[in-house]
Amino acid sequence: MDTKFYDALASAVYLAKTLLPNMTDDDQRIRASGLYPEWAAGSHTAGEIYNADGQTWECYQDYDNAVYPDITPGSSAWGTFNRPLHGKSRETARPWVAPTGAHDIYRAGEWMIWTDGLRYLCQSDTNFSPEEYGAAWEVVND
Repeated sequence: MDTKFYDALASAVYLAKTLLPNMTDDDQRIRASGLYPEWAAGSHTAGEIYNADGQTWECYQDYDNAVYPDITPGSSAWGTFNRPLHGKSRETARPWVAPTGAHDIYRAGEWMIWTDGLRYLCQSDTNFSPEEYGAAWEVVND
């Protein structure tokens, strides 16, 4: 009898999902972003991680779409309740998202992909883009 009662991929996914709640570093979370769900309307609690609009996001303030239906990815209210995760390596750079407050500024050592498609390394904490304050950013072409 050649029956398999195990599946390596399913086991790895299970194990990874049990470890996800212990990850607190943005870079680790981005590297595991394929295991997080896509954002869906509903009730969200601080600390929840999900993907939307090509980014991985963390909910940092509870909200419920039944009460506030305008809190959706890309809306002006989105950044009030969610923050994009920022990569700390070239490989985890994600597209630029304009900061909406102190909770989501770019910090020195974080990476992003600017609208020109190039990767930029943040040189000093900033809420400004390379266009607005170029001194805070270094283009890294590898």
